[in-house]
Amino acid sequence: MSKRNLMTALAAAAMLAACTTPVGQQSSGIDSAPQWNQLSVQSGQSGSGQSGDYLVPSTDAEVDQHWWARFRDPVLDALVSEALASNKMLAIARARVEEARADRLLARSSLAPQVNATASSERGNRGFLTNDQAVTINQVAVSATWELDLFGRNQARTAQAGAILQSAQASQQAVRVALLAEVARTYFDLRNDEQQLDLTRRNLATQRKTLELVQAQVRGAFASDFDVQRAAAQVSATEALIPALQTARDAATNRLASLLGRPPGTMGTMLAPRQDMPPLDHGILVSAPAKVLATRPDVRVAERQFAASISGRKAAVAELFPNISLTALFGAQDATPFSSTPWGIGAGLVQPLLNFGRIRSQIDAADARQQQAFLAYQQTVLEALEDMENALSGYLNENARNASLAAGVAQNRRAAQLARMQFTQGYVGLLDVLVAERDLLDAESRQSASDADLRRDLVRIFAAAGGGWQVE
Repeated sequence: MSKRNLMTALAAAAMLAACTTPVGQQSSGIDSAPQWNQLSVQSGQSGSGQSGDYLVPSTDAEVDQHWWARFRDPVLDALVSEALASNKMLAIARARVEEARADRLLARSSLAPQVNATASSERGNRGFLTNDQAVTINQVAVSATWELDLFGRNQARTAQAGAILQSAQASQQAVRVALLAEVARTYFDLRNDEQQLDLTRRNLATQRKTLELVQAQVRGAFASDFDVQRAAAQVSATEALIPALQTARDAATNRLASLLGRPPGTMGTMLAPRQDMPPLDHGILVSAPAKVLATRPDVRVAERQFAASISGRKAAVAELFPNISLTALFGAQDATPFSSTPWGIGAGLVQPLLNFGRIRSQIDAADARQQQAFLAYQQTVLEALEDMENALSGYLNENARNASLAAGVAQNRRAAQLARMQFTQGYVGLLDVLVAERDLLDAESRQSASDADLRRDLVRIFAAAGGGWQVE
């Protein structure tokens, strides 16, 4: 292990200890991390109403880099493939990596000799030097300069550029992880909007039938105009929900088009409405905290920026020491009627003596940048652990909520059927029917939203674990 990598590893260990251990207590390193080591998440089938253990211990938990395939949705697979190929933010991230790679090559070039070739041709009168006559002078030369990096300044700058390149690569991977998660979440939002529209329209059709029944009863003197207006108001309230749902659906469609690098309105039949979503997968694995921290691109970005700050400080300290360079020259001159072959070798040394605190201030600034990078690394790790904790908690609680909502839908559907049956037989009033239908709509809407939330929560778990960054 190189000295730079060793320092980075020691700093990471110290950071983990600082993140997980209270002041005054000894740290046990990564063992002090949250207690979600090697968890298996069982999603269950949405809306089944069955309960069970959703987090089961597993010894083979790995971060899934193709997690979207677990949803078994060909449309989602196609969206992900196109987003990876055409997303503009991902293309920008790739360009930043190429920029950082060029900067690293530039830094590396300072470790090698710089060789230049020169050539010139001149005709003129140099006075006494040319016996007061016009002469032609042709010359070619090759010169070389090499800075002896005895104190490691250029090596430190090269290492800093390498760490910045690795940080840019990890940033590109972080963009990929975020892109995949946003595509999946937006897709599930779209399907939820479609499901909400379908539920609302079906309930609207039922309410219109109820309105027709009341109007028929008015004609038979079994109901009053008050009942008609109340039923009509219920129909109008349900109709008012449809435009907002259509707006949300259109917004989700346009967002997907943007994520795929397309103009809005060009998704075509790719997002054709569908009635049922594939059931959720069983046995989704979530890896241990140590694996998550090693996999998440944002943690690697922070760690590489910290490593770059360490190399930057080394380069700043090296400015205190001499700059030693070697030079060499060899050429040929031709001047009527003479010719020559000039050459030379030399060495130069520059030692800073008086710079009025310039170098010292650069070292102090490098110290401050290193401290900032170290603290940013700590904060990134804490946020990564928090993100996973919240994702797991949200998924577990949503599973329990979804089971209760499924039971509530079944109960409200039965209540609405009974209310309509008893209303036709004159046992209950119209208000009971309207309330039962409204409650059924609300229950179905909440369950549909919960089904989408379960999928979004799973996406959040996969993204929190850093899944997807290895996919091109």
